[in-house]
Amino acid sequence: MDTTLILVSLIIALAGFTQGLTGFGSAMVSVPLLSLIVGAQTAVPIAGIIGWLVTLPIAWKMRQHIQIQTGLVLFAGAVPASFVGAKLLATMPSQYILLAMGTVLIVSSLYSFRSAKPAFEKTSVPVTLGAGFTSGVLGASVGESGPPVIAYTSMQPWTADQVKSTLTFFFMLQMIGANLSFWNEGLMTREVFSLVIPSLPAFAAGIAGGMIGYHYLHKYKIDYHKIVHGFLLFIGCALVYKNLHF
Repeated sequence: MDTTLILVSLIIALAGFTQGLTGFGSAMVSVPLLSLIVGAQTAVPIAGIIGWLVTLPIAWKMRQHIQIQTGLVLFAGAVPASFVGAKLLATMPSQYILLAMGTVLIVSSLYSFRSAKPAFEKTSVPVTLGAGFTSGVLGASVGESGPPVIAYTSMQPWTADQVKSTLTFFFMLQMIGANLSFWNEGLMTREVFSLVIPSLPAFAAGIAGGMIGYHYLHKYKIDYHKIVHGFLLFIGCALVYKNLHF
C-alpha cells in the first residue's frame, strides 16, 4: 500500500476517534497533519468530507439529546458571518484573529475550571447568534470554526450528551455549506477522492473507538466538561504562544 495512503488513513482514524469521543476536533486534528503530507489545498477538502461523514452516525445515535433550536440558531448566526470572515482575511493579518481566539479560549476555560456552576442558566438567542456568528467569522478567516461554539455549549447547564449531540448537529449543518464551496472552487479533485475512499475503513474504526471511549467516560463518571475545557485551554495557550512569536 502507498505510504501516503497509509499515513492519510492513520490521520483520518485519529480524527474519527477524536470526534467520536468529544463531538468535535476532527478538523483540528486532521488539517494540520494532513497538510504536512498532501498540502493544504488537498488536506482541507479531505477534512471537509471526513468532518461531515463523521457527524452523521453520531448525530443519528444521539438525536434524542440534540438541542435542535439552539443548533439552528447557531447555524443561522454562522451563515452571514462568512462574508465578514472573508473580509477580515483580506484586510487583517490572521495571527491577530488567532491571538484573539486563543485569549477567549483561555479566559472561558479558566472560568469553567474555577466555577462550580455553568456560566449560563439557560440559552439566550442573542448570545447564541453571537457564538454562531463568531464561529462563522473564524471559519472563513482562519479555517477553524469550532472553538467559539465548543466553548459556548460547554458553558450551558446541559448534560454531556446534550453538549456533544448539539455540537455534532451544528457541525453537520455547517459542513454541508463548506463542502459545497469546495466543490464550487474546484477543490474536490480526483486526488482527494482517491485518498478519502480507501481510508473509509480506518475512519469507521476511529469513530467506533471514539464512541466506545465516550461510553466509558460515562461508565466511570469521568468529568466530560473538564476534558473539553482542558483541551480548549491547551489550544488557547498554543494559539497565543504561536501568534505572539509570529
